[in-house]
Amino acid sequence: MNVVDAHVHFWDPGRFRYPWLDGTDAPAALPAQLATPPGRRLVFVQADCLPEEGAAEAAWVAGLATQDRRIAAIVAFAPLEHGARVAGELDALTTIAAVRGIRRLLQGEPDALFDDQALHAGLRELTARGLAFDACVTHDQLPALLRLRRAVPEPYLVLDHLGKPPVAAGLDSPAGRAWAAAIAELAREPHSYVKLSGLAPEADPRRPLGPQALPFLAAALDAFGPARSMAGSDWPVSTGTPGGDAAWFALLESGLGLGPAERDQVLRTTAADFYRLDGDESGDSPDDGLDDGLDDGLDDEDPMDDPTDDDPRGAR
Repeated sequence: MNVVDAHVHFWDPGRFRYPWLDGTDAPAALPAQLATPPGRRLVFVQADCLPEEGAAEAAWVAGLATQDRRIAAIVAFAPLEHGARVAGELDALTTIAAVRGIRRLLQGEPDALFDDQALHAGLRELTARGLAFDACVTHDQLPALLRLRRAVPEPYLVLDHLGKPPVAAGLDSPAGRAWAAAIAELAREPHSYVKLSGLAPEADPRRPLGPQALPFLAAALDAFGPARSMAGSDWPVSTGTPGGDAAWFALLESGLGLGPAERDQVLRTTAADFYRLDGDESGDSPDDGLDDGLDDGLDDEDPMDDPTDDDPRGAR
């Protein structure tokens, strides 16, 4: 199976400034460092450099893609909170053929931003250009994201990293139950998807990741269905384990009880359709999978080793 990794990052601190990496002495993370099986395709997601560098970051990754054909799509940064004034920046980004979506990080932002009419207007500018929105929030921000989703239902939206659930606390914790209820509500909203990614930084590093992550993965998959769930490694942030991203994909493939068709959706076609990847043979659009996904449902030895978190702020 030709897997689509729906969430990877590259960065080069010698080229751009990443405030979240300040003081970490983090080296560059470049495509040549990411070993993958043949046929793997990658979706680059902006790595939170300075806002004024976002367009240059997208152009840089487009240049990397000319040398590394695995890079199939770019999720770029744009200041959507500028409202209609962001139109010119979005138009410039769409001249980069690989740009398929926009991420303006929302984690850590005040609730007031989610209700801001300018942000709503900026999100509506995406729909006119066929761009999707990657929503990165923490689990306590999911109620605010639900308000935003209902206020602006038009853009296709994918929730990064399952909304960063309280993995260490567990699904049966008060926070875990609140996360599950919010996920179920979000899954009922049209044009809404989820990335099965980025859970290692939310887990207890003293315990194996698989048993901690699987209840949350299964709950998200049950809510969204395989047709609206896509796999991502969050390389290199969330794969600092002995098994790396291969262990994460093995967990998704073998730990969730998926049949062959469902595995193909989660590991390939959902992301390929959502990001409109060139050369995908499924031929479906996100609309084709959406209604089917509403009806899709959801141990062996844990394939994951103990997680480590090299990112001081968690999954990006």
